[in-house]
Amino acid sequence: MVSLPQRMRKLQTKLLAIRLGSGALVLPKDVKRIHMRFAQKIDGGHMGPRKFWRHELVRLKYHNPAVSMTIDRTASADDPALMSVHFAPADAPQTSEDSATSAPTPVTSTTQDSSPSSDTAAPTDRVQTIDMKHRTNSEILTELQRLTKAFPVEPTPEEREEIQMLEDHRVRSARDSKLSQEVRARQKREKELLEQARGDVASQAA
Repeated sequence: MVSLPQRMRKLQTKLLAIRLGSGALVLPKDVKRIHMRFAQKIDGGHMGPRKFWRHELVRLKYHNPAVSMTIDRTASADDPALMSVHFAPADAPQTSEDSATSAPTPVTSTTQDSSPSSDTAAPTDRVQTIDMKHRTNSEILTELQRLTKAFPVEPTPEEREEIQMLEDHRVRSARDSKLSQEVRARQKREKELLEQARGDVASQAA
């Protein structure tokens, strides 16, 4: 049975993995929506978009809960893999809904091409697209950061300390596990030698 401290450390690690790492960016307030369209399968250059959706988009949404993020996976392998970034007009008034800390909107996944894209954007929106096909998830993230001028989230001193503490514990656990394996292997070998010696004695007595 896993102990409570072990469960807590596992939870801490998962929370840190969401808050920090690749995709932990704060988007400018003029970014209203991000829409991704790619194929369900990774063939034809759609692996990068899929990985971005699985990994980077989670952290991106965590730090930008008010930005609508929608996914359309109905594209075929031959179709383009596109990310549409919707910006508010330059003269649009800022409201409380534009804040990154306002009420979150969910990440929506669809199997129909009904999610917002550049073709269905409001006329006043400024939409720019990123060609994700045959690009890695890190390359897609770099292009998104360049396009939106988003800034990365840096760990706080407390988080750095927590990361170091978890890493120290991981190293100790790995070392202890290795020592335990060596002890068990030695005990097993000693048992085998003892059984062999007993067998030799028994055969000689016979």
